[in-house]
Formats: sequence, C-alpha cells, structure tokens
Amino acid sequence: NPHTARAAVGALVRRRRQRGFRYDSRPNRGFTMSFTCAIVTPSDAVLDTAATYASFEAWDGQQGVATGASAFLTKLGTGVVTVQAEGGASRVFVLDGGFAQMDGTRLTLLTEKAMEATGIDAAAAERELAEANAKVLATGDAPMGLEARASLERAQRLARAKIAAAQLARA
Repeated sequence: NPHTARAAVGALVRRRRQRGFRYDSRPNRGFTMSFTCAIVTPSDAVLDTAATYASFEAWDGQQGVATGASAFLTKLGTGVVTVQAEGGASRVFVLDGGFAQMDGTRLTLLTEKAMEATGIDAAAAERELAEANAKVLATGDAPMGLEARASLERAQRLARAKIAAAQLARA
C-alpha cells in the first residue's frame, strides 16, 4: 500500500532527524551525519556551519565532537579549534577561553576572542612566544603571585596555539 509505505518513510525520516541526521534532497545523497557548529564572540558570530567533526581545547584537555554526541557544557581552554565541514574542508581557529555547549545537534563555542588561522602571522606568533618565554625567564626564582603566573602561562599557551594554527592552515 503506497500510503503505508509513505508513512513508514516519514517515520524513518523523523527518527533519523531526531538522532542528528540531515536529509539532503540532491540525487543519491540521502541522509548525512552532521551537526551545526557555531563560534560566537561578544561582537560577532564567527562561524555557523554544518560540520561532521570538531575538536577543541577544553580546560582539561583536547575534546572531539561528532554527530550524536551527548549533551555537555564545558569550559574552554586556550587553543586550536578544528571544524571539519560537511563537504570535507576543514577550518582552523584559535580560541582564548570561554565555554562549549553541545545541545542536540548544535555545538556552540562561546569565547571572548576567536582568530581564524588563515589570518594569523606565524612570524608574529613566534615573536609573541619568545617575548612570553623571556618574561618567564626574567622572573627567575623570585616569588610570583598566582594571577601574574597565570597571565604569563596564558600568553605562552596563546602564542603556541597561534603557531600551531598557522602551521595547520599552511598544510
């Protein structure tokens, strides 16, 4: 019966959409495994695209997300974010802290500062790292407050992330 078959297909489509699949109506495409990935700063929506995979630096280490990931909310660290778009192309960014939230089929990365790797000057990032390392060496064995130490370590992490992102963008 054609009506029963149509109803069964409709039910299948609804179940797959609930699990994060998207239906592509182009010929021979069918369902694709993707989720929406957004990178948002206070002043701009840097990215909002369909993605098949994303990896980012969380406060406790590297974290990867694929379609169907469980809901979570975590604090971001300073580091590189790689987003693999549905077509296979990857985009690389550097984020400086913030929060990541996976809710259903949407990953949102909220951050104060996001830089796309294609706009990062590798030589300038190398100079930033050298300056941050020099500041650490200049302190020697002198006691340092926790905030001052955290600031120096953050500058080092940010410079290293910029260098890594610039190298990924060139590859």
